[in-house]
Amino acid sequence: MHQATGGARRDSSAPRFRVHPYFLAGAGALVFDPTGNAGGFVSGAQSQSRAAFVYGVGADYDLSIHFAVRAEYRGFVYGRPDFDLAPLHSGATTHSAEPSAGIVFRF
Repeated sequence: MHQATGGARRDSSAPRFRVHPYFLAGAGALVFDPTGNAGGFVSGAQSQSRAAFVYGVGADYDLSIHFAVRAEYRGFVYGRPDFDLAPLHSGATTHSAEPSAGIVFRF
């Protein structure tokens, strides 16, 4: 799965104890490519794209003026792919979660 998304981030209140909480929302596209599956191959499966709604929350913890550590949770809501295979078509909406952590550098 590949993603291309954009959105807006809104910092909540003033930082407390060097913690900067925020939330985000946006939209984008998810691309599903079953041929990249190293474990197997499904005959007739096609790559497919789906529009997605993105939301999330996170917080930055300041280590210094220029560095912070970040913890974030992002969720994607999208139509389940069927790879153009009739037995997989359900029309269902599904959700994927993407927790992450990282280092922030501000300049």
